[in-house]
Amino acid sequence: MNPDQSRPTIVVDWGTSNFRAYLVTADGLRLDRVNAADGLNNIDRPFDQVLLHHIGGWLREYGPIPTVMCGMVGSPGGWQFVPHVSTPASLQQLAKSCVLLDAFTACPTWIVPGVSGTGIAGSADVMRGEEVQYFGALQWLHNARRERPHLLCFPGTHNKWVDASTDTLTAFSTTMSGEVFALLHEHSILTHSVDSDLTWRDPAFTAGLDYSGRDGGLLHHLFTVRSRNLADEHALEDGPAYLSGLIIGHEIRHLRAAAACSIGIVGATTLAQRYQFALAHFGYDAFLIDNEDATIRGALAIVKNLSS
Repeated sequence: MNPDQSRPTIVVDWGTSNFRAYLVTADGLRLDRVNAADGLNNIDRPFDQVLLHHIGGWLREYGPIPTVMCGMVGSPGGWQFVPHVSTPASLQQLAKSCVLLDAFTACPTWIVPGVSGTGIAGSADVMRGEEVQYFGALQWLHNARRERPHLLCFPGTHNKWVDASTDTLTAFSTTMSGEVFALLHEHSILTHSVDSDLTWRDPAFTAGLDYSGRDGGLLHHLFTVRSRNLADEHALEDGPAYLSGLIIGHEIRHLRAAAACSIGIVGATTLAQRYQFALAHFGYDAFLIDNEDATIRGALAIVKNLSS
């Protein structure tokens, strides 16, 4: 399709926990945004009603403008299943594989497919949502006249580490660091040795990063959150940051990336800043790329390549 450059576009990032929507101009300027806890796991009404609840005001003002959705909304448990595109995946392939929601007539609405590939250990791996941010991050780098990093990191519940060396999405790996942290913090014996209010202490985080390089492996190191607390080697307030440092430290040590290589972190949260700190601690050149900007730029690039 050839979108009307004078009219805005709606970009929706719909995950399992959150719903985010952006009303944007053709050049990516954010005119308005919605950030709600209406993720797939949190809603009890039809998807079309949830979407209209959040974007209906924009449609009344601008008419049936193009809407592109990415994330878990296209998963088997989402609004409509959209199969993954296999790596190597280009921007044009993503656009070609988008699915138009024919039954949703309020505005022309597409769901972007996810991407499937092979992780660092040789097993199948998948992503939904980060593929849009990947291509948006490449545009951000180009516009900022910044040299392309070796890797892109997408922090979150399930972190993605993506080879950024080509214009197509090729190699990537997923780590369950965020989910493992939450499970251990909230549902394990370690809950007795961490501050439930998630007090954050940078020295404890650094201690966890450094301890992750000792003998014994991750499973042994995790128990030290408990044993060090019992031995008065750290306080409850140190627990969350120390636990996070252990997990992120092990994650980074298994990157198989050369020391001092450049890594772009696609995120705008405290978590992204912690990854930046951890990567720099281990000698990497790490910098931040705004994740919302990456989502918007990637989605707009897909819209420009959609078939009528």
